[in-house]
Amino acid sequence: MMPTPIFGTSSSGQFSCTTDTQHTLRDLRTKRKGQPVFVLGHVLARKGQEGTFEIFNDRLAIVKFSDGGAIGYDPRELFLPTDIDDRGTAYFEIRPCRQCEQLFPLTAGECEAAEEPTLCPECRSALAGC
Repeated sequence: MMPTPIFGTSSSGQFSCTTDTQHTLRDLRTKRKGQPVFVLGHVLARKGQEGTFEIFNDRLAIVKFSDGGAIGYDPRELFLPTDIDDRGTAYFEIRPCRQCEQLFPLTAGECEAAEEPTLCPECRSALAGC
């Protein structure tokens, strides 16, 4: 038997996209069922796939895939989309960091900029602090 969803989930409101301060599902204060996510996670067969957030179950975000499969992930392993069009289709622009080689999602503004960032937000903030 699956426990009921834990606080911090919502079935109302809009889906979220990547912003300067929100990159992963963990960064969202309120998570909405159906939120599109890009999976980095620990299950290699699902790595790089898109899914939708369903509920939290014991600190894991349950993600449902288009084939009906569902797997629990750490919310830090789930990237938010760069953009969601007016039909609700999520677009993910994922890039590797030139410095630390970790993947990171671009914001809509970064995607449309004349020059995309080549460093992840953590490496950019570390450089800014120098």
